[in-house]
Amino acid sequence: MLGKYLKDLGILEDKTPQGWNKDDSRQERWIKEREIYGFDEKETWSMDFTFKLWLYERLSMYNEINGVDTSFHKYEFKGETIAFQECIDRMLDGLKIELTTDEYRRTDEQKGKVEDIANIFALCLPSLWW
Repeated sequence: MLGKYLKDLGILEDKTPQGWNKDDSRQERWIKEREIYGFDEKETWSMDFTFKLWLYERLSMYNEINGVDTSFHKYEFKGETIAFQECIDRMLDGLKIELTTDEYRRTDEQKGKVEDIANIFALCLPSLWW
C-alpha cells in the first residue's frame, strides 16, 4: 500500500516496488517474503529508488511531528553553515525532484540538489532522532 506522502507527490503505486508486477506469477513467493521479512525482493531490485521513497516518507513525517529544535544543530556543507532544518528541507527538495522529474530533463541546479541528498543525509544522520 502506498503511503500518504508519496500519494501527495503524485507517485503511482505501480511505479513503486510495492506495485511492481502485480500480475506476476511470483506473487505468492513475494507475499511469503513480506510475511517473513516485512518486505519482498522487489525492494532490492532498485535499492537506490527504494531508499529514496523510504527516506522521503520518513523525512516528511519527521518534519511534521518531531519535537526537537531543528535550528540548534549546525553543519558545514559545501563551504556554508546550514542548520539541521535546512538539511531536512534540502533533502526533501532533492527527493521531490528525484521522484517526480525525468532525470534527463533536469536543470543543472536540480541535478545538484539530487546529488546532495546522500551527502546531507550522512552529515546530519546523528541528529535524526527525537
